[in-house]
Amino acid sequence: MEAFFYSNQLDLFLFGNCTLKKVSLIYQYFRMRKIALFFLFWVSFIHAQNENSFVDDKYLEDQIYINLTYIKLTELPTPISQTGFSYGIGFGAIKDLPFNERRNFGVGIGLGYGLNVYYFNVYYDNIISPSNDTSSNELKSNKISMHTVELPFELRFRTSTAEKYKFWRFYSGLKLAYVFATNSNLKQSEDFEVENVIEISKLNYGLTFSAGYNKWNFHLYYGLNDLFNESDTNNYNINIQDLRLGLIFYLF
Repeated sequence: MEAFFYSNQLDLFLFGNCTLKKVSLIYQYFRMRKIALFFLFWVSFIHAQNENSFVDDKYLEDQIYINLTYIKLTELPTPISQTGFSYGIGFGAIKDLPFNERRNFGVGIGLGYGLNVYYFNVYYDNIISPSNDTSSNELKSNKISMHTVELPFELRFRTSTAEKYKFWRFYSGLKLAYVFATNSNLKQSEDFEVENVIEISKLNYGLTFSAGYNKWNFHLYYGLNDLFNESDTNNYNINIQDLRLGLIFYLF
C-alpha cells in the first residue's frame, strides 16, 4: 500500500511536470507572438512615418481650377443698359512650370472651358435714331450666353514650399477665349432686328489677376476687346467690354 501511495505521488508529480512544461511552452508561444506583432506594428509605423515625412522637391501646384464671377459690362453706349445678374463660370487645367529651385516662382499655361451669360436692356428707338432721351423708347430685355475655350497664361508667385500646403499666391496674366457656341434670347422690334447691330466677337482676350490664401482666392478679369463687332448693317457703334469679379479655387 505504501509503495502504491508513493507510486501515485510520483505519477502525479510527473504528470504535473508535463503540465507545467506545456503551460510554459504555451505562455512562451503567446509571448513571442505578441512580441512579433508588436515588432510588425512598429515597423509599419516607422515606414508610414517615413512616407509621411517624404519631401517632394519636384512638387507642382494649382493645376486644376474653378472660377465663379460676376460680370460688369463696361463702356455701355446710351441705347444699352445692364440688367439682371450677369455671371461667368469656368474650369480647366493649368500646367505649372516653376523657374527656381524652391518652385515658388514660374508660369502656368492651361486649357479650360468658360460660360459667360450677359443680361442687358436695349432701347431700340435710340439705336435707330440715336438720342440721349430714353424716356419714350421701347425697352427690350436680352440675354446672350457664350461658350468658350479658354487659354490662360499666368506669371506665378507663391509662398509655398515642399512641406507647406497652405500658402499665399499672386498670379497675373492673360487669357484668350474662343467663342465656339452661343445661346441668345434677343427681343425684336417691329422695324429692327438685333442681329443687325449685335455681332458677337469670336475671339476675346483680357488681363487676369488672382490672389489669396489656401483655397479661397480673389479673381479679376478685365476684357481688352469689344464683345460685339461692327457688322455691315450696324449703324451704331457698340463698344462693350466686360469686367469679371469673383472667386477662383485651385483644387490641386
